[in-house]
Amino acid sequence: MSSKSKKKSKSGKSGSLQWAVGVAVVLVALLIGAQWWSNRQDAGTITQAAAYYGQFPTQGTRIGSPDAPVHVEEYFDFQCPHCHTAAEQVVKRLLDDYVAEGKVQFTYRFFPILGPESVQAARAAYCAMEMDAFWPYQELLMSKKGTGNRGTYSRDNLIDYARQMGLDVAQFRACLDNDRSLQYVRQAYDQGVRMGLLGTPTFVVNGQIVNLTTWEDIFRVIDRALAAAAR
Repeated sequence: MSSKSKKKSKSGKSGSLQWAVGVAVVLVALLIGAQWWSNRQDAGTITQAAAYYGQFPTQGTRIGSPDAPVHVEEYFDFQCPHCHTAAEQVVKRLLDDYVAEGKVQFTYRFFPILGPESVQAARAAYCAMEMDAFWPYQELLMSKKGTGNRGTYSRDNLIDYARQMGLDVAQFRACLDNDRSLQYVRQAYDQGVRMGLLGTPTFVVNGQIVNLTTWEDIFRVIDRALAAAAR
């Protein structure tokens, strides 16, 4: 090979290397930017959730006055897409229009049926509950809309979400790894099984399972329960 050909070969290799390095730098920058934007969105979600839920009386996974005449429960799974929709179209409206007026108390019930991350997310939410942070924490988990056990609710991510919320990470991690979180979630799941639940979300009004055709059905059932309680 001539010296001229060798120079061209070296130049070509050098150019390819520089191009590869440039692409890698861009990818790293994009990943850092995406992570920064995600963290910024999470911070906004946490701040807004803390202010929003702070206006209601809460105890564990229940929100609203314990003296409210109607009790609405939702058996849910953090990986359930319909539960994500219900959180936005049913639960928020329920809180604004009924719970805020003392008419309804609402309780989330864990019913993790969609795989290991469903169980892990429920255990993490229980740990947040122990630290008086269930409501903003569940809001953050719901906002992630994780499905399919793809890592959204991995142990590391769940701990990182707790860190973003300012929770004691060592305490949170210890709870997450403790059997009591699993036992709590298992008890809620077993209760759902005994009730004959087939999927999520399932709403229960004053102990009666509601069969939904549309989201509006739940509000019609609640209104009837309120009318009955007023007699």
